[in-house]
Amino acid sequence: MAELTTIARPYAQAVFDLARDTHQLSEWSAMLRFIEEVYANPEIQTALANPRLTRQDIERLLLAICGEKLNNAARNLLIVLVRNDRLTTLPEITALYERLKEQFENMLEATVESAYPLEEAQLGTLMAKLQKRTGRKINLKVSVVPELIGGVKIQIGDDVWDGSVRGELERMSYALAG
Repeated sequence: MAELTTIARPYAQAVFDLARDTHQLSEWSAMLRFIEEVYANPEIQTALANPRLTRQDIERLLLAICGEKLNNAARNLLIVLVRNDRLTTLPEITALYERLKEQFENMLEATVESAYPLEEAQLGTLMAKLQKRTGRKINLKVSVVPELIGGVKIQIGDDVWDGSVRGELERMSYALAG
């Protein structure tokens, strides 16, 4: 993982610098996700596994599929990744780019899992508390996970706050076993 990050970092930084300078941060987010989705498609992976395909063939294939959804700079990025055999770093490039974008926008992404759907007032309170705790704007991604039984589980970056019933049961089980 560290090696992929090391390889992906200069690409992500270059894309971020270009996106910031051209005021296209959101557009680049969308283009990177799109390229990543195209590359991850099982049919594309099967085609790319063909040993007879040259890098030029791969380049032409991916550019043809992506078509007009990419601007010239994104097409050039794709070409560079193919020519340098770096397509496998696409998910890491996208993730690093998003972190740089979030830092620039003073934004953090928080993943909230709840056993039951949360009401707007609850989400507003939760967002306000997270913003106060982090000192940054929060972009909430909320999902319902019935397996949690009750409560919520929140993740921001590497920090996880597990206030779910399932999490508490697991902690109790671990304490009793150990």
